[in-house]
Amino acid sequence: MRWRWLSALALMVRRLVYPPRCRVCGVLLPWERVGGSSSLHSGDLASMFHGELCHVMCATCRAGVQEPSGQRCTACGQPLSGVVFDPPLCGPCMDPDRPLLRMTALYLHDGGPAMAVRALKYKNKRALAPPMGRLLFARALRAHLDGEAKRWDIDLVVPVPLHGKRLKARGFNQASVLLAAFEKEAGLRVCHRLLRRRRPTTPQAGLSRRARLTNVKGAFELAPGRMVEGLKVLLVDDVYTTGSTLAACAALLKRHGATEVSALVFARRDMTH
Repeated sequence: MRWRWLSALALMVRRLVYPPRCRVCGVLLPWERVGGSSSLHSGDLASMFHGELCHVMCATCRAGVQEPSGQRCTACGQPLSGVVFDPPLCGPCMDPDRPLLRMTALYLHDGGPAMAVRALKYKNKRALAPPMGRLLFARALRAHLDGEAKRWDIDLVVPVPLHGKRLKARGFNQASVLLAAFEKEAGLRVCHRLLRRRRPTTPQAGLSRRARLTNVKGAFELAPGRMVEGLKVLLVDDVYTTGSTLAACAALLKRHGATEVSALVFARRDMTH
């Protein structure tokens, strides 16, 4: 009891000396919301976002949370219109040889989720990574864990890599820092250095779909001594736009013997062209 009281006192002093601020805009956070409240068992992804991020983002910066909705392709998540097949797939994903079996995204790249991604990625706000990673893990539990058998349908979790020069400049790979929650799960293996970028690529933001595909063609390789033959792999990244980066990584893994490759991303952009 005494240690608990001393710990609470130490936390209070620390908050008085270093008042908690929003990692995105810098505004002081309300005292009563500091520390947040876990909502990872909520069925509502928007509520989960607010519950996990309230101790690092203010209410204004967390606004505008949207989940991908409507009828969507099960392989890439693109919105579908008109006649929908079973299983629901868009035209390109009807190819049985497509590299990605399926792609799961938590949120649309807008509002709070987009602000969190940009602050982590470009402003070095790594305090956002643990709650964002916990949200990704909670979504992985729904998508890739058989609740009855308590068995994962994936063998290996792999972050999409950065080129060495960009990694050195940024100081971290945003996809890798989102995987702490996965590393604590028994039965899941995380390999941060399975994939490598063999050459630097132009940042994908702002490129057309065709330019993105050309940009990542042949850009990835398997690290020396690594093997994926017979494994089911889950690729993790922060943002999905055209899917060109994930598709390139998945195609490489399939060529090296991976039996299935799926993807999980924090946010996705819906392309209109």
